[in-house]
Amino acid sequence: MNIKKMVTNTIVAALYVALTGVFSFMSFGAIQFRVSEMLNHLVFYNKNYKYGVLLGVFIANLFFSTLGPWDLIFGFGQTLISFLILERLFKPEDSETKGMMKTTLVFCLTMVFVAAELYLVLKLPFIFSFVTAAFGEAVVLIVSMPLMKYLNKLIGFAGKMA
Repeated sequence: MNIKKMVTNTIVAALYVALTGVFSFMSFGAIQFRVSEMLNHLVFYNKNYKYGVLLGVFIANLFFSTLGPWDLIFGFGQTLISFLILERLFKPEDSETKGMMKTTLVFCLTMVFVAAELYLVLKLPFIFSFVTAAFGEAVVLIVSMPLMKYLNKLIGFAGKMA
């Protein structure tokens, strides 16, 4: 990975950590709206953004999660699995909207891992945790789509990883 990609991913990780920290009161638990998850959409523009997002997830969970190592394993794992699935699902002909909808769907479905964590660690009902975590994820990813499209027009996300 070249210096430009490393710096860009470091900025993405820092943004993820900062957004999670500022909104930590609503970023964890069965009912969560993790605003920083909007950065998951970056992977549609270039798969190399996954490194920054994954680093951000790891650091944010390390510093802000009350579930400690469990959130490092399950949260990081959920994000990694989602990105691996998306790498296979994204097609060059996908529109921004289609790519972002794929991202939303995959991240919502993989919230099953977060629900499993909440069931195992906090003994919360699995189905309730899955539905509420997936709902929060869907809200954040759908609401952030216009913002990410606008920022892409201003910044050109794909070009930042070239």
